[in-house]
Amino acid sequence: MQRPLLQLAPLLLLLFTAAPITSAAPRTPPKPPARVMTSCYMCHSTHGDDPRFGYIPRLAHQSESYIVEQLKAFRDGSRSDPPGEMYMWPVSQALSNRDIDLVADWYASQPPPPPQPAGPLTQAGSRIFHDGILKQDVPACMSCHGPEAAGNGIFPRLAGQNVEYLIEQLRFFKSGVRHDKNADIMHSIAIHLTDHEMREVAEYLTTLH
Repeated sequence: MQRPLLQLAPLLLLLFTAAPITSAAPRTPPKPPARVMTSCYMCHSTHGDDPRFGYIPRLAHQSESYIVEQLKAFRDGSRSDPPGEMYMWPVSQALSNRDIDLVADWYASQPPPPPQPAGPLTQAGSRIFHDGILKQDVPACMSCHGPEAAGNGIFPRLAGQNVEYLIEQLRFFKSGVRHDKNADIMHSIAIHLTDHEMREVAEYLTTLH
């Protein structure tokens, strides 16, 4: 009479030790900070990945520390360029340090912007980015911005950035119009780049993810 009970023992053990089945509640997507929805989204979009406004930077997946640094530089006037003075100086005046931290954390946590298709200038731009142009005293861009253009400390992420924004900023550096912490470094490089070379490297960067 004991054999049937012995045969049932493994089944009984399984029934008593099995974890209860629970259904996972759907995750609620995080909401953007209030400042993103009142001050940032109209130009940069809610998630920072809208490519429609070519002269406005895409902020998705940008370095959090870089965004914080730039917003504070706009606020105190230590970063200046024509669009920055016109748009970012007034906006940043209303931002507290807490606001800046929340905005930076939000955009840094967003997925990287989708890469754009490669074009006829991409290969030449890749050479400039990875190898530089030694005969023109142009170092490889990746030496500061990283091999995948993901950024490095004070040097911003460039992968997936808008082409026209990149070209405009390079021109500002070249002419000396832009002033900030990296201005001297970038001026010494940009003065050796032609407009066509700027476009080549910018076209390459927008294809990176």
